[in-house]
Amino acid sequence: MSLMVAKKLIRDLKKNGYQAYLVGGVVRDFLMRKEFSDIDITTNAKPFDVMKLFKTIPTGLKYGSVTVLYEDYKFEVTTFRKDGPTCDFRHPDSVIYSSEVKDDIERRDFTMNGILMDERQNIYDYIGGQQDIHDKVIRAIGDPNARFNEDALRILRALYFQSKLGFSIEPKTKQAMMDHRLLIANLANERVHAELIKILQGKYLKLALETMVETRIHEVLPGLEKGILFTSKLEQMPFIDTFFSLSFTLNNGVIPSVWTFSNIHRHKYLKASEVALKVPGMVDNVTLYHYGLETCLLANKVNYYLGKSKHLSKIITKVYDELPIKSELDLALSSQEIMTIMNKKAGSWLGNLKKEMINDVLTKHVLNTKESLTKYLEKKRG
Repeated sequence: MSLMVAKKLIRDLKKNGYQAYLVGGVVRDFLMRKEFSDIDITTNAKPFDVMKLFKTIPTGLKYGSVTVLYEDYKFEVTTFRKDGPTCDFRHPDSVIYSSEVKDDIERRDFTMNGILMDERQNIYDYIGGQQDIHDKVIRAIGDPNARFNEDALRILRALYFQSKLGFSIEPKTKQAMMDHRLLIANLANERVHAELIKILQGKYLKLALETMVETRIHEVLPGLEKGILFTSKLEQMPFIDTFFSLSFTLNNGVIPSVWTFSNIHRHKYLKASEVALKVPGMVDNVTLYHYGLETCLLANKVNYYLGKSKHLSKIITKVYDELPIKSELDLALSSQEIMTIMNKKAGSWLGNLKKEMINDVLTKHVLNTKESLTKYLEKKRG
């Protein structure tokens, strides 16, 4: 439906004397008969011309882009442009508008993303993109060295498309990815992180990981080097949480600060790698109690992939369900009752004693009943 609306928008631009085309992923996915989400339009209308014609949000004015709100849809509309030099290896320092759509195509990333389509579904392909889609090849437009120097994120984008589509990467493009891999360090950590997550979600992840190793890109992703190298040789690809936990286990439990994980995810991977390093096989009751079921299951998956353990998720879950105690609140005696039995006022001793009691309940040295715990404490009181 949104494609039909986008065609109407192009017709409106043309009625006002401008050129306009669909470009990028939408055309690629249309030709591949795949679903698409974002629809990009390129035009020779300048941003302020577009803003006069439609309701817009000035999302990327300095890069010649505006978001057009049109019949309940949002479309990114960008003016034909050439890119000036870049200092940050991500964004051009200046944008030079062009009246020629070919100029706009030649500054884009890969041939499969540089095909144009008009409102009548006529295709305009100036860079052999259709052939590369047919041949399942990812090829930089023009000089790959220039493309990656303009925007180093394209190195990771090539891996993302490989992971998503299963295409091979053309040799010169692959060589340029290797030659310019150190530029990745200049990118914002958040962008690298976000692109990596997308790579890890791809159907053809193994292929992308093999390319990472071949191009030595894995060496510029701190703390993931050994994880990528190891995972690239596996037949069965792990899920994202397992991949990161496995990588950081192989990195001796260290998570470099460059990775912009949420506190929840950072804690999860830290604890899972801690357990994986500490307990290669079946976890005991004490470990399960302190680390929790989710962390212990994740640690087991890591050790399963590392060949150190069998897949024990059912057994671990059963043992967790049967734990005699799952939190301090489950103790059969309250803090007040413990103080009464021990005939002592509250203090740091109480917390230490409760930890000891919990440990002895978990290791089955004492039953978690009022009677057993009372006898246990009376013995300690002497």
